[in-house]
Amino acid sequence: LQTQAQKIIGERLECFADRIPERFAGWRLSSARTQWGSCSRAGRVRLNWRLVHFAVPVVDYVIAHELAHLRELNHSPRFWKEVARLLPGYEAARDQIRRVEIAAISF
Repeated sequence: LQTQAQKIIGERLECFADRIPERFAGWRLSSARTQWGSCSRAGRVRLNWRLVHFAVPVVDYVIAHELAHLRELNHSPRFWKEVARLLPGYEAARDQIRRVEIAAISF
């Protein structure tokens, strides 16, 4: 599943290539039990391999969420404007993934 996640997430990131801020320093998979993704101040993005269990709109939302942190390392109104710029109509996917506990996906 992690190999599949690497492929899918990589492909989805390519779709964001023209929207990725210049601070993007690369990405890798994560096995975190409490986060779908994270972004460091250095511009490195980590995305949970368990995203492979979701449809593309949800994967895109998590990617957009983390890329937005490259400009705003918070969840302020400016951050959410950046998410909307990267992925208009993100709200349905956000609401869908908010209802899922990562720990419930054990494989």
